Amino acid sequence: MCSRLPRTACLLRLIELCILLSHTAAYFGLTGREPLVFLPAPFSNEPPTGKAHLKQCEQMTLTRRQKRMCRREPGLAETLRESVRLSLLECRYQFRNERWNCSLDGRGSLLKRGFKETAFLLAVSSAALSHALAKACSSGRMERCTCDDSPGIQHREAWQWGVCGDNLKYSTKFLKKFLGQKRVSKDLRAQIDSHNINVGIRVSEC
Repeated sequence: MCSRLPRTACLLRLIELCILLSHTAAYFGLTGREPLVFLPAPFSNEPPTGKAHLKQCEQMTLTRRQKRMCRREPGLAETLRESVRLSLLECRYQFRNERWNCSLDGRGSLLKRGFKETAFLLAVSSAALSHALAKACSSGRMERCTCDDSPGIQHREAWQWGVCGDNLKYSTKFLKKFLGQKRVSKDLRAQIDSHNINVGIRVSEC
């Protein structure tokens, strides 16, 4: 169960690899039981209709608790997918002049080792997820968001008029709940990984 694991273990579940189309077209963040070919196509900001999000939640490699959260929030599946896209774009941009281009094809063990690339993957993934959650919240795609900056205004009206902005306060709170770790681990590696995750969250708040 995720609640018994270090917070970094939950995020590492999100940073597993799925190889798309070719050996160089890999993305990190969320992985599915089957390749989800959504990155090459134009990304839609419209949330899935009906119960389509339930299938998306099941296709993603999430913990049991995370899947429950995903099923309860129709906009979360698309938000998680968007965070993958943002993570990939930023990672490839930062490593555009390096030999490694963020593909983990045959290098899955990278996530289990204390390399600088691992630290970057953790930080950029948490930053992208925090940013995507805030965007989804401010656009109204996340139904359970609160509008802290607009007391007395109905949530939908606030989103319509852009009063909320990017609700980073909510997204940060939701992200920590989604990753599901409150205890401080005594394991040094877990503490370092947790630090890198928090770096990504703080970057998204800048």
